[in-house]
Amino acid sequence: MNCFDFGDFTQSPELENRYWVDDSPLSRAFGSVLPPKLADLVDLAMAVYYADRRSQRQRNSFELTGHREIRVRLPVRELELWKSKEITSSLVDLLAWFTEDTWEFEFSKLNTKRKSEYEESLFSSPVAEHNVSLLFSGGLDSLAGLCTLMDVDRDCSFVLVSGCTSQRMGQVQRDLIRELVRYWRDQSRELRSLVVPFGIRRPMGSFREESSQRSRGFVFLLFGAAAAMMAKSKSLYVCENGVGAANLPFNEGQLGIDNTRGVHPLSLARMSDFIGLILGKPLPIVNPFEFSTKTEMCQVLKKLGLGALIKMTVSCDSFPLRIPDSPAQCGICTSCLLRRCSLHAAGLDGDDSGADYRFDVKKSFVRINKRDLYPLMAMLDQVDRIHACLTQESSWAMLTETFPELFEIQHGLSAHRHMAMNDIAQSYLRMYRAYVGEWGYFLST
Repeated sequence: MNCFDFGDFTQSPELENRYWVDDSPLSRAFGSVLPPKLADLVDLAMAVYYADRRSQRQRNSFELTGHREIRVRLPVRELELWKSKEITSSLVDLLAWFTEDTWEFEFSKLNTKRKSEYEESLFSSPVAEHNVSLLFSGGLDSLAGLCTLMDVDRDCSFVLVSGCTSQRMGQVQRDLIRELVRYWRDQSRELRSLVVPFGIRRPMGSFREESSQRSRGFVFLLFGAAAAMMAKSKSLYVCENGVGAANLPFNEGQLGIDNTRGVHPLSLARMSDFIGLILGKPLPIVNPFEFSTKTEMCQVLKKLGLGALIKMTVSCDSFPLRIPDSPAQCGICTSCLLRRCSLHAAGLDGDDSGADYRFDVKKSFVRINKRDLYPLMAMLDQVDRIHACLTQESSWAMLTETFPELFEIQHGLSAHRHMAMNDIAQSYLRMYRAYVGEWGYFLST
């Protein structure tokens, strides 16, 4: 079992040799101190993130699952709340869903505060009452989703929340927001950016880290929930295309631990329930695009004439590559490939230059190592399997038999949102038909 005791971290405000987080933007952005419950959520997010990164999965012929057992001891401000069996059980189940590991928690009393909890601003800075809090990563989906929402509701203000471990990614987010403010400069609404930087301290003789990072979605959603409560938003929005959100396995050899659930439909539902338990009131976490393809999301950029912003966004799983004299995005990971296919199908390939990628799959496969083409082959294999299901008379039955994950999503959404089972099935069938067609267009033109 991997054990992590954060019981003594308050002795050092710098959290030496563990992690660091600056949650002052959560309080400073609204001119008020961070309440104890929200400060506890930030500490929980960082403790889980640190434990996840420090606990390496065993991947060998004798232990294929990569399953881990992780025990965390964490001081909190609201001890009686966290000692509740209902909350502890909900937390353990939630993390088991996100990471597919076994977690244990022991909570103790925390008696110190961070600056965000006691340094009050001279001036209150509330955001407009009609507002939405939205996770903004600087990726293509978050840009397209935000532009869609801004175009639909031109009186709504937006609180854009980011958790940032990279200075370059932080700069991407700031540059995009600056351009959006400039585009909508005549509007009375507000775009308020809130970036929470965080990371792990790496001392000399640095430890090896777990690469799967299955807890990242958990961390970002907790930061987003804290910001939404500070902004008095009625909900938290996440913008992710439905194909990426469901994240079906590309092939039968893919382990469950390889499939992140950061913005999975059931992750949002489960996190919403957990946050509701902590806060004592509901906070819906909504993905307005859970039944849309990436191509469909990107159409708004063409409509609004914002195609030039596409090259400012980041999709690459390995960003930044940090290879001298090379673009920052690889072009051959599954995220880059979906981006290129979707922009091509949306008629936005003119704003998607191959020079922005280390490898341009649209130009030539000659320079690409056969092993590096595995993600593309896996994606095409998945597309073929989906297409085969969709050509059958009982398309949904075949699709859920091939991808049981969809059956789980269907039942989970029906129970959580009281959606009709058939409506969910038809929405996914329509989306995957469009997705298969987009790949066909990409490969044939």
